[in-house]
Amino acid sequence: MQKTLLIILACLLLFACQSGNKTKENIVVDHFKGSYQDNVKGIVSLRTYDHYTRRLQDGFGFYVAPNLVVTNLSFIKGAYKVKASPMDIEDFSTVQGFVGYHHQHDLVLLKVARRNLNYLSLKDATSKTDSLYQLYRVKRKLYVKEGVTASHIVTDSISYSTFTASFKNGKPVFAKNHRLAGIVQSTKEGSLILHTNWISQLVEKQEKKPKSIYELRNKSNKVYISHTKVKGFRISTNMGNIEIALSDKTPKYRDNFIKLVSDQFYDSLLVHRVINSFLIQTGAADTKYAKKDDVVGWQGPGYTLAMKVVPELFHKRGMIAASKLPEHRNKHNRSDGSQFYIVAGRLFNNTELNELEQKKNMKFTKAQRIAYTSIGGAPYLDGDYTVFGWVTKGMDVVDKIASVKTYAIDRPIKEIRIKTIEIIRK
Repeated sequence: MQKTLLIILACLLLFACQSGNKTKENIVVDHFKGSYQDNVKGIVSLRTYDHYTRRLQDGFGFYVAPNLVVTNLSFIKGAYKVKASPMDIEDFSTVQGFVGYHHQHDLVLLKVARRNLNYLSLKDATSKTDSLYQLYRVKRKLYVKEGVTASHIVTDSISYSTFTASFKNGKPVFAKNHRLAGIVQSTKEGSLILHTNWISQLVEKQEKKPKSIYELRNKSNKVYISHTKVKGFRISTNMGNIEIALSDKTPKYRDNFIKLVSDQFYDSLLVHRVINSFLIQTGAADTKYAKKDDVVGWQGPGYTLAMKVVPELFHKRGMIAASKLPEHRNKHNRSDGSQFYIVAGRLFNNTELNELEQKKNMKFTKAQRIAYTSIGGAPYLDGDYTVFGWVTKGMDVVDKIASVKTYAIDRPIKEIRIKTIEIIRK
């Protein structure tokens, strides 16, 4: 009898243990812990610079691994150098380069020198959230900005959420349980939150060796219109319209201009330099938000072009040429990637042309002499700059702009701004 009772007791204990184990297996324990203070440690301020170490833009990104920061490709593209600092704190260190990018998702993965073990966890991220928040600092005090998800869009190639809040681009957004929810991006359709699974894919495919930030300037998956379908361009300014055409004898300059116009690079830039009876100049990126006393005209698109002089393209009135930095700051004698000038010019006589020939150790052709003595131009620039186009309509607008009053370094007192440049198709 005693032996039978012991067997029954053992069975009951075994059953109880098995039941207990089964219960534990059915319980899902969420060990994720997060807070505002934890999350802010993973966010960085980013600052871009041109190849003269001039400051371009300020933006944001965030750590997704101890030495990896993700941000929007559109923010980085065109820069020569990038520096990173803890969010809203002036303690910048150089970014070593990029180890991955994706055009469609507008993402770039940066390798940084400063390691951070408080990175934001992609493994614990969520996209299924209705309430969102973003973090910011004012005088080192931490604040929370809240928002609400408006919709979720999921396709095979992208997934994102729209929202109702004024969130900053490049910054992460978080769910109410402090899990990472995505990165804020700006598109033609409006602002959205790209889900973190696409960031995870980029991290998984990262390259081992970082590449120079400068290499990103030429990377694109956009298909631009063929020059064979382009008749010309219409430059709309607040002082009137100017129509131009480009030469096929300077194909790199032609195709570069098509690209910049297609990307709306010139929209809202100033005509920042004018000299009566000489030229008008535009295309400097640092003029878009320039204040009255800012020194402008130093920032291009982040790259330069090799100079090409075509003898039959010279500086007669109405011609278009690429600007460039002075020789002492431009040892390779390369043209700016975006800045150009239109020649207003003046008439020259043969005596003046003879003197220029001796001074420049050159010989003007018959065509040059006829042009400079009949319609005018700027013959002293020949051979030193790349001429790549000409005005087809609107020289009266060029003259009107060239004659305005200026201050500082030939900058118009009253702002003359390019509204847009549009392509005129054949």
